[in-house]
Amino acid sequence: MTEAEKFAEMTKDELIKILDQLQDEKKEQAKKDNASVYERLSKVDVSKFVDKKNGLNYLSWAKAWGLVKSIFPDASYKLREYPYYTQTADGNYQQIGTHDYLRTEYGVEVEASVTIKGETYSSKLYVMDFHNRALDPKKVTYFEINKTQMRALTKALAFAGLGLNIYAGEDLPSNDEKTPQRKEKTTKQELIQIAKKRKTQYGGGKELVTDIVGLESDGDKQAKAFIENWKQKDEKNKALYDFIKKNDLVTHGMKIGA
Repeated sequence: MTEAEKFAEMTKDELIKILDQLQDEKKEQAKKDNASVYERLSKVDVSKFVDKKNGLNYLSWAKAWGLVKSIFPDASYKLREYPYYTQTADGNYQQIGTHDYLRTEYGVEVEASVTIKGETYSSKLYVMDFHNRALDPKKVTYFEINKTQMRALTKALAFAGLGLNIYAGEDLPSNDEKTPQRKEKTTKQELIQIAKKRKTQYGGGKELVTDIVGLESDGDKQAKAFIENWKQKDEKNKALYDFIKKNDLVTHGMKIGA
């Protein structure tokens, strides 16, 4: 019996069930694809592409977009087109075209979106001054609009995962085509202190991770099984474990729960 004949013999309920299963599989695959986009982009080290100006770090939109295209060649971006109206002789309004910006009484709004593997990430910004205030819409030039559009693109890429960890903030304006990034970085000593204080649920309560790793290192089978499962749950857990081992922060001879 051919596939066509099999489908022909199915009842309506059976066909609906198959369609529902296909839809569920499609949604599940979409979730996996979206997760892989964020996971890949969030792991990209953008520090080598960051420029410095006036004490701040900047990631230019061109470099950010180039990085994304090198990983996802099919990625695309677009600027939102807003309908443009004019008033007719009878007092009504008629659309005569579109603009890639929206001029309102409060300011000039732009929106950029990027599509990667079927998922769209977008960012909306107003053209702002150096005090984080929207510029007078009557005085905004297209030069300033274009800069803000590129900042919106960089922010949309950050939402997709690229450079999100160093993104400076959604309201910080720029006087050129680069998006400001935070300068401050956590020192190794500060990271060590954080690692020493980090706790997780183990047994009947919260315990220091360094203690649990110590038990694992001393041959405790329960601790070893816990650590393996704990590392697989989150990449951050594995990074913390590796950091503790690398910097010899393991505490030995500790009794959990004491």
